[in-house]
Amino acid sequence: MNDFYPPGIGSMPKFEIVARIDATNVRSLVWDGDSLVDWAGGGNRFELHGNCFEGSIRHPFEFDAACVSPSGKYAAVYQRLDTKGAVLKNGEFLRELSRSDYHADVYEYPICFARLGTGQEVLIHCPDEYCQLEIEDAETGERLTQHANRKPVDFFHSRLAVNFAGTYLLSAGWVWQPYDFFGLFNLPEALVDPVLLDDWNFVPKVSAEVSSAAFLGDDRLVIATSAETFEDEFTGDEVRPSSIAVWNITRQKLMGNVLLEQAAGTLMPVDEEVVVDFFEHPKLVSISTGKVIERLPDVHSGTQTSSIIHHIEPLPAMALDPARRRFAIASESEILVVAVSD
Repeated sequence: MNDFYPPGIGSMPKFEIVARIDATNVRSLVWDGDSLVDWAGGGNRFELHGNCFEGSIRHPFEFDAACVSPSGKYAAVYQRLDTKGAVLKNGEFLRELSRSDYHADVYEYPICFARLGTGQEVLIHCPDEYCQLEIEDAETGERLTQHANRKPVDFFHSRLAVNFAGTYLLSAGWVWQPYDFFGLFNLPEALVDPVLLDDWNFVPKVSAEVSSAAFLGDDRLVIATSAETFEDEFTGDEVRPSSIAVWNITRQKLMGNVLLEQAAGTLMPVDEEVVVDFFEHPKLVSISTGKVIERLPDVHSGTQTSSIIHHIEPLPAMALDPARRRFAIASESEILVVAVSD
């Protein structure tokens, strides 16, 4: 057994290449069942066994990213480093989107969909101010967080995500002078009192910049930090530099906190013990040891370690599917689909 894999686990996870699909000029990827769709590129559809179907959407702007609602009914296309976006319904244009132009050319567009406990699908983004989150009905655009006394803290929201239960919203953005951090928000409470979106809550003490964060189930976060820190001494109850940690949201407690073998970027949790890290190339990383279990060194997955991405090369189109333990990455000539098997 690999020395880096946690004891007590019966089998070691590994990467398995599921499909190689010939494709060029892929601008975005989202999952739709066992197919992949490039909504930013016009709606081109790629099936895992190789069939491809050209989309017919002609966008007025050069969109380079997309996200999709839990049902797949709605999609949003947008410019990662600009202000324009649009909502699609079943592949048809529904309405325009925009965000503040303040430093929009520096950091990734903040946007995601969610399904509330009522079943309603909503869009979460920052249409007015870079620091003010809004929740809208996905279909109509009706704002559900309208409030006269909104006074948000000075935080650049980005890399938004919602847990499967639709109870918590994560924003992995940054504060001035650029320092990567994150905020966590209770969605049901924020819909009753939108002012709760104006300050971050439920976060652990972190003594370093937050490279990325992702939901591990519905009530935990897995957090990766960089080597950048503002502390000279550490007390032991904080997330340290160059670490991977697990934060229990309901218990408000760190459940794990170990040094990373190497720098980490975007994370996709696989199970209780393992995440896929996408910095430079996909790697399976043990949450309990911080060690790399397996890697795909020949697969380029970008160098993102922050919401601030203007200074790095454009990110490849990727679609992550943690529920089914798989992901897809586009290169110049193909889409590679990879699963994590035991």
